[in-house]
Amino acid sequence: MKKMYITNVSLQGKGELLKFLYEPNGFEMKNNRETSFPIIPVIASRQEKGDEIKVLAIRSNHADTPDNYAVFLQELSTLGISEEQVKEINIAENQSSSESLKLLMTVLEEIPEKSLVYGDITYGTKPMAAILLYAMSFAEKMRNCEVDGIYYGEIRREDKKVTGALLYDLTVLKLLGDLIDEMKDMGIRGMREVIHGLIGE
Repeated sequence: MKKMYITNVSLQGKGELLKFLYEPNGFEMKNNRETSFPIIPVIASRQEKGDEIKVLAIRSNHADTPDNYAVFLQELSTLGISEEQVKEINIAENQSSSESLKLLMTVLEEIPEKSLVYGDITYGTKPMAAILLYAMSFAEKMRNCEVDGIYYGEIRREDKKVTGALLYDLTVLKLLGDLIDEMKDMGIRGMREVIHGLIGE
């Protein structure tokens, strides 16, 4: 099976990129492990023998990202994924509207046909995270693929001390958007009532 994993590279300073055990919030994940990149346990949980794996790493030209990218490659190697399977996209740290659109289209073009796609929006600037989230929303409409997971890792802190880390599965938000599009196309009225009924409100 073709599987595509997409993530932004952390902007954290040298020595600040720490490892955490991201506990899945409201879902189960086999093969969880401590990591600096939440996409790593996602890959470990999804990869199967015979998979054709491609990884897309989006890296801004921030001074610390080369070191963080090297850490990412090292963590991938523990899963048997080589640097040759990774496509690195370098972008300007300050994104203009035209550069953001270019990045969005580049991400979409890199997604293989007939693949399962997983995205991690934990790292990068807020525009980078938003671009990746939009790419996950557009992928199935523009590519012959299936978005199977969208994730966000959160470091929990109290009084400036780390108390743990959580991993959120945001895929349901994309599925809700798809459902709204379908209901609109079908001319269904009372969409809000339908949605409230589905989520149990």
